[in-house]
Amino acid sequence: MTVTRREAPSFSAMTAGKATFGLIGAAAMISAGNTIVRENQVEDPAIAIANGLGEALAGQLSVPVKLANGTLDASDAAGIRKQYPDGGLVLDVQTVNWSFVYFPTDWNNYRVIYSVKMRLVDTRSGKLLAEGFCARVPENTDDAPSYDQLVDNGAEGLKQRLKQSGEQCQQELKTQVLGLS
Repeated sequence: MTVTRREAPSFSAMTAGKATFGLIGAAAMISAGNTIVRENQVEDPAIAIANGLGEALAGQLSVPVKLANGTLDASDAAGIRKQYPDGGLVLDVQTVNWSFVYFPTDWNNYRVIYSVKMRLVDTRSGKLLAEGFCARVPENTDDAPSYDQLVDNGAEGLKQRLKQSGEQCQQELKTQVLGLS
């Protein structure tokens, strides 16, 4: 079984100040978010999710796991089959959105949003064997972090919230999509 790698999408850091500038603000949010990710080595949760699901699935099926060389750019099962013709089973996990945004009624506190999709493809037959999606969009709670709590100390607050969302999504995909215990 081959576990794919994908380029992480842009990270958006939405603050109230940037939101007031429309398209220019959107570009500024993405630029600021990508800077936070780059300067603080914030890892795309899809990597840990893919590794965890790959190990669980390989253990269940008694097959070896290998990490793909290079990154996957295919968007469908046929494209995955073409890029990995000898891959057998290919597990593709891709972050769809990762960002943080202030709450509409609380501009001082933020939620970290994360969503991921997963596909399992049999490249021999070209069949899509499993497909799932997971999203985490927290509600405003008393412990919702401030901007500084997210980005201080090497963005430790952001990393922790992304890790938690990734672990929750990994478990959800493992049990509800792949049917593993």
